[in-house]
Amino acid sequence: MQISKEKFNRGDWFRLFLVCAFPLHLWTILMVFRDVNWVAERTTSWDALGFGGYALFYTLIESLLLFGFVALLGFLIPKTWNKVLRFDVLSLVAFVLAGWAILEQLILIVFWGKLRNLAASIPFLSAKPWPAQFLFAALVAISVAVPLLLLLRSEKVQGWVNAVLERLTLLSTLYLFFDVVGIIIIIFRNIKA
Repeated sequence: MQISKEKFNRGDWFRLFLVCAFPLHLWTILMVFRDVNWVAERTTSWDALGFGGYALFYTLIESLLLFGFVALLGFLIPKTWNKVLRFDVLSLVAFVLAGWAILEQLILIVFWGKLRNLAASIPFLSAKPWPAQFLFAALVAISVAVPLLLLLRSEKVQGWVNAVLERLTLLSTLYLFFDVVGIIIIIFRNIKA
């Protein structure tokens, strides 16, 4: 096998950042819409806008951290793969990691009290050296491995993944615009205060 001479250019790295930003921003916007009503009722609409601005700002930072982690993982991908396949693999890893982070938050939102009771009633989950964490790590590893194997084995899946990623990067650009608006709101609120 030959080493691929195709390297990521700035546009490819930016596209990868947009892919990393998409699931986190989608989740944040859903959570802001979920919470903005009670914030506006408790305080003012301006505070609700500030709440949304801060949420988007922190999501932008999360997206940058996820992008940095995924970019570092890119060094582990074989150089024999072409650029498109490497991009697809890194994108799938980003989506799986973001999906697990979102799922963890959703579980905490919905089942917080029940989880504490479950951990107290099942000694296996609260035993040391943390078998629940090992179980979680195994689930994450499996959820990364299965989509990657599907991607590597089927060109049809690769084509489908590329088509989806193209559409999502366009939507992520809109989310970055919302980030800029959120940062402007934060700056304006802090100058005004």
